[in-house]
Amino acid sequence: ARGILLGTVESAKFPALYAATAPEAGGGRLYGPSGPGHLGGPPAEQKLYSRLRSIEDARRVWRLSEELTGVTFPGN
Repeated sequence: ARGILLGTVESAKFPALYAATAPEAGGGRLYGPSGPGHLGGPPAEQKLYSRLRSIEDARRVWRLSEELTGVTFPGN
């Protein structure tokens, strides 16, 4: 089942790679595994989690990401 139903470390990169490179992938959308429970399978657009719909939560996560990585972007 591992690799088919649950995915692998190797396959975990595919949703991000798809979102960054596929011409049909749209900005502001979430991509993840399309299999049962979203635990494996080819990348596909996903419904946004409720926390991802909140502008304030998004700002908080962005700020925390910048703090943890030490990387900032102009205008943020």
